[in-house]
Amino acid sequence: KFRYKIQSFEPSFFLNRYLKERSRNERIDIIHYPNLAGLSFFRLKHISSIVRLSSSAIQCEKAGGYGDDKIKSKIMVKREYEAMKKADAVFGPSKMIAEETENIINKKITIIETPFLLKNIQLDYTLFDKTLRNKKYILFFGSIGLIKGVGTIANMIYPFLEEHRDCYFVFVGKKLNNQINSLNIWDYLMKNAAEHGSRIIHFEPLKHELLFPIIKNAACVVLPSITDNFPNTCIEAMANGKIVIGTQGNGFEQLINHEKSGYLIKVNDHLSLHSIINKIFALNERDKAEIEKNAISRIKLLSPDSIMPQIEEIYQLAIKLNDNKKTTKIYF
Repeated sequence: KFRYKIQSFEPSFFLNRYLKERSRNERIDIIHYPNLAGLSFFRLKHISSIVRLSSSAIQCEKAGGYGDDKIKSKIMVKREYEAMKKADAVFGPSKMIAEETENIINKKITIIETPFLLKNIQLDYTLFDKTLRNKKYILFFGSIGLIKGVGTIANMIYPFLEEHRDCYFVFVGKKLNNQINSLNIWDYLMKNAAEHGSRIIHFEPLKHELLFPIIKNAACVVLPSITDNFPNTCIEAMANGKIVIGTQGNGFEQLINHEKSGYLIKVNDHLSLHSIINKIFALNERDKAEIEKNAISRIKLLSPDSIMPQIEEIYQLAIKLNDNKKTTKIYF
């Protein structure tokens, strides 16, 4: 435990030592830290600092974490909250997670949604053509673990594939070291699929030029996370005109207007997940196209032209707050 405590300080210590050396030779007005790994713990007092809150450490741990040692994770969670207290300002995209975190760090968190611009990249259909062309499939992409709701999918995988024998289930992402009933999450999924396991396809994380063709041709995208912030997976799927099934009580609610631009289910509700997929399959082309159009329209609101002025404004606020502290010689 003591070793983990020492290790939890190291990322912040070494990063800020480097930044201190660099600041001797060039002007740095503000340092933008992620909340992950508590990098702002040793923030430089003479330079303004801001933290972007990208996830809820508490909710992540409750949902099974990312497969790390439990003691190590608990220590790092504590360090991340301590680090945010030391920043001049904190912002994040998720209203729910901001409210939870404000009560812990006793600091106001500004809501700024994540800017997104669908890049004009050259799509590569090589992998899609080789493995998925002419196949009907449901897509999940992201970290394959409990926190992202793969356990929910596992609990409906057999009846779904039994009912839809012409359909495949595609997973794209890294398999996490989570367990259900003493089985690794992926092994649990495959065990539940039983004789239908041959219709489950897995790819390791893919670059966008390979991933986007798979998204574009999916029947729908399922992202039944137990907890999520303002999920990039949902944003990318909606930007590509896909109907997404997300979960209530998460950042999905900020992105999806239920039955208008996608669908929302309760966390861990595998029966509703199965039911909603069937509902999507039964949509006529006009209604399906309307939901897909609404999904694209929602993501257009995340244009950098709309979001970047908000980020610039909070940068200016952080600089002003730090200047005030330096004037009165008060530091966190």
